[in-house]
Amino acid sequence: MRDLILQLSKSSIYSTKPRAGWNVVTSPLEGSAKNFSRAQHPDHALRYRIADEYLQVVKGLWDSWEEDAFVRNKETGQFFDKNKLHTLDHHGDFFKVAGPLNIARTPQGRPIIFQAGASDDGKKLAARHADAIFTHQDSLAEAQAFYRDVKSQLAAYQRSPDQLHIFQGVSVIVGDDAEDAERQYQTTAALVSIEDALNYLGRYFEHHDFSQYPLDEPFPDIGDLGQNSFRSTTDEIKRHARERGLTLRQVALEAASPRPRFTGTASDVADGLQLWFEQHAADGFIIQGGTPETFPRFVDEVVPLLQARGLFRRDYPGTTLRESLGLALPANQFQK
Repeated sequence: MRDLILQLSKSSIYSTKPRAGWNVVTSPLEGSAKNFSRAQHPDHALRYRIADEYLQVVKGLWDSWEEDAFVRNKETGQFFDKNKLHTLDHHGDFFKVAGPLNIARTPQGRPIIFQAGASDDGKKLAARHADAIFTHQDSLAEAQAFYRDVKSQLAAYQRSPDQLHIFQGVSVIVGDDAEDAERQYQTTAALVSIEDALNYLGRYFEHHDFSQYPLDEPFPDIGDLGQNSFRSTTDEIKRHARERGLTLRQVALEAASPRPRFTGTASDVADGLQLWFEQHAADGFIIQGGTPETFPRFVDEVVPLLQARGLFRRDYPGTTLRESLGLALPANQFQK
């Protein structure tokens, strides 16, 4: 798997010019282990220990060559400076890798590393290694708390807050007015049957069969189920069900067809995004379509408002993904 990631990163240098990113996932799915010669899926904490060392190895290999290692001097015949080539010689708990990688660093230093875990282990991994986080919180207060928590952990790894961007995944519906936005939501929500919703909910809980429980009674006590899969999501689902007194039917339908956080007119949506950004709940957003109309209307109606407010770019600042995200070039760990 390590070789696959490295080969893909090498290919991305030439095929994406370079705009490649890597979403690091420790895989919450029990069946994943069976595809990698493992009889049993590692538990949650162990997966993050493996991921941490894995990232140390991959980042070390990406830094095999210093920025100016390839001199390519035709007059002297020197192709590279051997003093600027570094072997990794890694010996850890899970990996033993000598190195070096047989390719220079990409113009963006390395592919952008994304991370999506919102558990304590996930946030720690992101604080140490990631350039950006995919996340989702239901309220402004929860998003602000997540933002503060992650940013506060960066100093432990000699990193500054601007070296890790937090992107909130938000669903959006743009309507002519509030009533039109609600109509769009209800039309989409009506497409989800309770059977589909129960199956969707079960995916988060290790494909647990929720059809065995009464639909209109309080969400069942399922103990620690979900702790070794989508931990942060399952913890959130159980917490909301308990605090709000939700039935199984309500939990399943909300999971399968959640009500978008930002709905209404284009101005309403722009106001909401601006508030979250300015109140330090997010450095940016991943827009998810609540209806088929969402993306065209967002681009045509919301983006111009954000541009007019100085919140959305009018031109790209460079050619790499790193430049587009406003992230500085990472230092080579071997650079003298």
